[in-house]
Amino acid sequence: MLELLPATPTAVQISQALVCAPRLEVMRLVMEGGKQIPAHAVAGPLTIQCLRGSVEVQADGVWQTLQEHQLMYVAEGVEHALHSKVEAIVLVTLVRLPHSD
Repeated sequence: MLELLPATPTAVQISQALVCAPRLEVMRLVMEGGKQIPAHAVAGPLTIQCLRGSVEVQADGVWQTLQEHQLMYVAEGVEHALHSKVEAIVLVTLVRLPHSD
């Protein structure tokens, strides 16, 4: 079992991979205000869930604000980027698709 948010507001949180399995990766991203993750695409579908604060998410060229307790689905191969105007904590869950040879 993992704690996604600290029990006390002053507890330090860091970005880290929480689950790393052959078909699934779950990452907690701690983003300071002004932090940007450049546009990129991944092979599998993913979800982005805002746990604290808010974050701007660009998917397929459209920017949207993701507030606390909101979740966004991004299909496989769709270019996406993140930008936090305020401190934010997001949970990213990525499904790794099997390689097709």
